[in-house]
Amino acid sequence: MKVQYPLFSQVSLVEDLPKHHLKRGDIATIVEHYPMPEGEEDGYSLEGFDVPHITVEVAASQIIFVSQWQQEEAILAKLRQLSQMRLLQLEEYLEFLLQKDKAEQESA
Repeated sequence: MKVQYPLFSQVSLVEDLPKHHLKRGDIATIVEHYPMPEGEEDGYSLEGFDVPHITVEVAASQIIFVSQWQQEEAILAKLRQLSQMRLLQLEEYLEFLLQKDKAEQESA
């Protein structure tokens, strides 16, 4: 299922866009949506980025909601505080959860 971002939502970049001198985490506002057929990725025009008069076109996979970005950054900050042993335990647990999700999706 595709994520569709509403117009005028604030989103964060999930990757650098060197062509536009933008960095992962930069925040912008969606000003246009370009729906694509099933199986293809929707596109969006973004404005803001603290740069006036610039519109950037991105694919849906290049953005996430700001709230999701903030949550992921908070989780990463906590991960950086864990010992190597705890990181290995966490990785094993995440693999378990991913397998469980996959099994649930296949049975649905």
